[in-house]
Amino acid sequence: MLHRNSQKRIYFPDAVYFITCCVEDRFPFFKEETFCGLFIEELKLCKKLKGFKLFGFVIIPDHIQLLIQPNDEYNISKVIKSLKENTSRDINNIILNRQSEGDTSTCRLRIRELIKEYQNQFIQKYGNNQFQFPKFKWQKSFHDHYTRNDNDFENHLEYIWRNPEKHGIVKNFEHYKYSSYNNYKELIDNFD
Repeated sequence: MLHRNSQKRIYFPDAVYFITCCVEDRFPFFKEETFCGLFIEELKLCKKLKGFKLFGFVIIPDHIQLLIQPNDEYNISKVIKSLKENTSRDINNIILNRQSEGDTSTCRLRIRELIKEYQNQFIQKYGNNQFQFPKFKWQKSFHDHYTRNDNDFENHLEYIWRNPEKHGIVKNFEHYKYSSYNNYKELIDNFD
């Protein structure tokens, strides 16, 4: 049975999707570099575990965008659910200064070690009893767009790369740290 507000999605084999996930109430959590770094680590782990291809991504203060091709076992809904759940839990553990809860598998050991490091950085910057950040939550669901051809793919990849300029974060998107344009080449797949 579908949840009353569930969005119905159509899955195409071997499709590439442009995905946008927004933070609840558009709170700019990702202005904080600690959270950007943690999201990228979660993206790396999710890619490894779910086996999708990643062609591009960007982190904007209140949302993220991905260009991905899921595999037959894990569709976009399963990939995004995993990414959002793990990121939310980990960011909240940092904000609330508590030990990592949830998945305790060995594949997450590196993430748990990073959380400790990020917690220390966060506490040094904001103190133990910080109230500047609400509990981290993603908006329900996500926006997806099926790329229909090579031109559509290229347009969405360029949109991802130029998004920091559009939002006034940087004057030149080529210098933005949290984008796949010049960074994280080890994470990006070639489009065949």
